Amino acid sequence: MRDARNTILKAAMELFARKGYAGSSIREICRLAGVTKPVLYYHFRGKEHLYQELMLDIFNQSRKNLLRLFEYRGSLRDRLVLYVSSEFRNCTRDPNSVRLLFRMMFSPEGKYPRYNFVQEFKREREMIAQLIAQHMPKRSNANSELISGALMGMMLMQILEYFFTGRRTLTRRTAEKLVDLLMRNSSSALAIIPIGKARGCRI
Repeated sequence: MRDARNTILKAAMELFARKGYAGSSIREICRLAGVTKPVLYYHFRGKEHLYQELMLDIFNQSRKNLLRLFEYRGSLRDRLVLYVSSEFRNCTRDPNSVRLLFRMMFSPEGKYPRYNFVQEFKREREMIAQLIAQHMPKRSNANSELISGALMGMMLMQILEYFFTGRRTLTRRTAEKLVDLLMRNSSSALAIIPIGKARGCRI
């Protein structure tokens, strides 16, 4: 039964990402998943419930990546590279989830069931900011949330480039370049050793 549920979710994700929420029917989801309507309704109340479950899965995965940062014993640079590269890897492994997010974010209001993705992104930004703030001098007046937002913005641009051009840019090396650029330009706020001298040192 669990396999059927996951198969239905995967089929719904593919259709929502390709045709949009309004353009996808329960009948199409069942056909793609290879299940009957009674099986689908055993696991989900309907199309909106499917959509809500997909959103929860997507943002839960991001939260898991962030929680790993606080458990990982490494420098701030190492932790941020781990986070960015994990997000990049999720995009390449499950591109439909990213396509669905883009459709949801850029579609006119009312095209999708209500979901507070702005709050989800805000929570993600705050968690990264919390990690960054731990490495700031006590008297620093720098805005850790602004630095966090800058990192998320750079990540978004790389992900958009990947989907628009197909270039294989979502690599660990790209993650390292983004984090190094951010830390180089925020070095005074973070009170860090210059990047070239900090390799192998814990911040």
